[in-house]
Amino acid sequence: MPMNIEEITEAILTALPNLPEQTLSSILEKLASIGVEHKSDLSLVKEEDLQDHLRPIQCCKLLQAWSTEDQMRGAAVVQPVSCDASSVGMSWSSCHQNSSSSSSTPSQASTSSTVDLDTWPDSFKVPWSKMPAGIKAAIAMEQRPNPRDCRQMVRIVVDEMRLTDANPSRSDCQSVAKMIVKQYPKSFADILKDGTKLGSGYASLVNQLKTRVEHLNRDNFVERRRREKRLSILSSNTSTRQRGPSDQYGCIRWQPDCPLGETESSLEEKQKEMIDLYSHEGSAGAEREHLTQLMQTTYYLQRKAINANPAPSIMELKSSWPYLFTLKELYNHFKLLTDISILEKMEAAIEEKGTMILQFFQKKPTNEELKQVLSKFDATGSTLLGPCVILLIMAHFKEKVDALILQVDATATPADVDGSMSLPDSPRLIVQGEMLSSMKWMISIKGQVVISPHPNFVAGLAAAFASFYTFNFEYQEEASCTLEFIQRCFVGINPSTGSKTTVRKALSKTSGQMVQKKKQAINANVCSLLRRLMDFDWLCV
Repeated sequence: MPMNIEEITEAILTALPNLPEQTLSSILEKLASIGVEHKSDLSLVKEEDLQDHLRPIQCCKLLQAWSTEDQMRGAAVVQPVSCDASSVGMSWSSCHQNSSSSSSTPSQASTSSTVDLDTWPDSFKVPWSKMPAGIKAAIAMEQRPNPRDCRQMVRIVVDEMRLTDANPSRSDCQSVAKMIVKQYPKSFADILKDGTKLGSGYASLVNQLKTRVEHLNRDNFVERRRREKRLSILSSNTSTRQRGPSDQYGCIRWQPDCPLGETESSLEEKQKEMIDLYSHEGSAGAEREHLTQLMQTTYYLQRKAINANPAPSIMELKSSWPYLFTLKELYNHFKLLTDISILEKMEAAIEEKGTMILQFFQKKPTNEELKQVLSKFDATGSTLLGPCVILLIMAHFKEKVDALILQVDATATPADVDGSMSLPDSPRLIVQGEMLSSMKWMISIKGQVVISPHPNFVAGLAAAFASFYTFNFEYQEEASCTLEFIQRCFVGINPSTGSKTTVRKALSKTSGQMVQKKKQAINANVCSLLRRLMDFDWLCV
């Protein structure tokens, strides 16, 4: 049985939170080589097993923590062994003996009560009696409290949580947030006025609680516990990318079964029929009712081709399924994939939520780039609401416009764009003419224009977004916040787990090396903006 990497890693970092990544890796390899499989095996580890990887005091702390946890069956309080400077020179054996005796001697044990960190959130009581008057009034009237009262509530709740656990994990914060929202959904749930539920419904409160916890523990290195799931350090990094959660994220028919009454051979005949139709009528054939029925029937075969590993090139797909790259059938495919009518959703969102977003940023502009976009918007009709809203969102997140939208000459053709620009791999909406007033657009994927010019910016935005799901693209990091915002607020794809965002790399504070960050169910910046928009929507509009 392989070693449980995440469980063992947490057991190490609980005792030695600032351990360098390289040292952690060598310890994990050593533990695996001597047969450690589960957390319970750690109490059997000897000092000689670790002496080549840790300094004496580090070894003392680690062995004592594992010994104490084994004796107390998961108790939260772990007292580090007391070793002054003179003890550094002591033998490893005597240090280990001292740590064992200290954990078993009642006079040296902690006088504080022990708490099971795995179960305390289940019995946690929110101190409603300590809440400010605004929170109490909002709950009684089933209304949303104002942001100031919410911040005060978060402080009170975190203070109460920390009486039990000095550094509650994100999972602990999630349990408490879920409890609060379940008890008073009309006051605290992540729901817009139109009934759109955002993510789990309590993600913004989770983020507020965890942010407050991290703020209070920012200088308390002893209480820090790193619990994030790590990629297996022992596994090879050379394996090919497998189709996984990011491809299927938000989809309900990612890879369906072959339709009843059909075989792959019969579906391939229908595919050839559509290829022949395209060779004679081109994209105009998409308007035939019979064509739509053929595309729906062969959906299984389309998904099988798109989901193949390795994935086919876009040009191969366009050659095999030419009508998939027409606006009508791209929308229809997205509907079958997600059960969402993308164009209708996007048009309604821009008209209703777009106006609210514009009003929000007009009242509370967050940076200079955003102010510049607002200065160019003309509500009399010379500029369009759709592109303005998207540019405002990108400016708020400080994402460059060309990370999602490219601007070309109003008279440019697909051939001109292919020949004059270096197009990126991920989908791009290419706007012809002035960004805030143009109605014409085309779409590029994998460095080539795949959908020719069409009118209506919102229709183009819907097609570009649908391309990410239809063709299994992750959101590019440079525009990931904007795309996730569109996904959650405009389209209404709000899974409580998973992500379609590329895994980012960041500088580790402990090792100083670039490491992959853990994927979050909802981006913190997106969550923050959604929370502010919810408050504005409920309290100001």
